[in-house]
Amino acid sequence: AESGENLCHVLINALQERGGPDMMHGVPRILYMDPGSANTSSMTLNLCKALGIEAIAHAPGNARATGQVENARNIIERKFEAGLRYRPVADLDDLNALAAQWRAVYGATAIHRRHGMTRTAAWMRITEQQLMKAPPVETCRELAVSEPVERKVTPKLRISFQGTEYYVGDVPGVMVHEKVLVTRNPWRSDSAQVVSINSDGHQVIHVIPRIEKNDF
Repeated sequence: AESGENLCHVLINALQERGGPDMMHGVPRILYMDPGSANTSSMTLNLCKALGIEAIAHAPGNARATGQVENARNIIERKFEAGLRYRPVADLDDLNALAAQWRAVYGATAIHRRHGMTRTAAWMRITEQQLMKAPPVETCRELAVSEPVERKVTPKLRISFQGTEYYVGDVPGVMVHEKVLVTRNPWRSDSAQVVSINSDGHQVIHVIPRIEKNDF
């Protein structure tokens, strides 16, 4: 069924590094999708905000905008699902295992017409700077339900969040006594994240450091 919970489950698992021949993983910079209820649900948007993904939904009635997705579905139907008549599946886990095996083989062997390489070979050209590793599954699930909350900036340019103080003086445009949107940092326990909107209307994530305190 199309729901925010199911979409987040699929998206979170797609981000994870699975190892072996199933190479593609990592957090995308942009998630472009149709304006369905699951895609625009608070769970999906919260996850995207926390991970620094710019979520863009195309205009209603413009299905052609995501035509590449339909093309991928067509490949799956012709190359994978058509073969299931010769290989009955016992349950959903069995189907998922077969799909993962097929995906790895197809990605490593089928030549893509646009760039003349296999999908796996093309993905392997990603650089260390371009690859943004995803947090563990449990952390992602927590982020999907963690709505960014408002916190007021103190005269010391700090905010209080989950029992800890964080410094926001390096965030552009922050002013004393004004409120900022803050959420967890999925990659680091010594910082949080401020969510803001830039002049182009795009979401920007700012990492804010935790204030370390000693006995004095």
